[in-house]
Amino acid sequence: MREVSVICIVVVRICPDYTKVELITSSYFTGWDHGVFVPMTLINPSANVPIIQLSVLSSEDPSKHYLMGRALRQLRSQNIAIIGSGFASCHNIRHLLSRSSEDFVTRNVEWSRAVTQAVKTKDDAMRKQEMEAWREWPNSYLMHPRGGAEHFLPLIVAAGAGGDESAKEYADEFMGLQMWSYYWE
Repeated sequence: MREVSVICIVVVRICPDYTKVELITSSYFTGWDHGVFVPMTLINPSANVPIIQLSVLSSEDPSKHYLMGRALRQLRSQNIAIIGSGFASCHNIRHLLSRSSEDFVTRNVEWSRAVTQAVKTKDDAMRKQEMEAWREWPNSYLMHPRGGAEHFLPLIVAAGAGGDESAKEYADEFMGLQMWSYYWE
């Protein structure tokens, strides 16, 4: 096992009006969240790329998360990837582990269609409106129960960073469900 020394941690401060991002240094570090280290270990096992970890807001406010993404958007022009890791297709562990009914699979497909339609909206302002209404989409509380939005909100941040581009998507099968991933180039 190799040792890694951390000299300083880069922290992102997003201005209160969500219009710009400031990079600052700090010696405070709480450790990597599993939503960071699991996908990044798969993407880049050599761990030779700097990573900045952001947390979602406790308010679960989709508008503020979308604006957070808009503020981060400027980093894309500096060749900085913005990765919103969560499990947008479904994070209802009870249903996933119970290998739920065919009805659950059908309801997941309906949910995934709504997510895909929203993120593929090319116009930024229209996409923002659609993402803000995510709790009104079919089966949203079944796929992400109350208090479980932290697994969907990273997609809203990424959508905000997407600008006037339509997301691209691909699916992987997980426990009998199609789990969708979305990205903006």
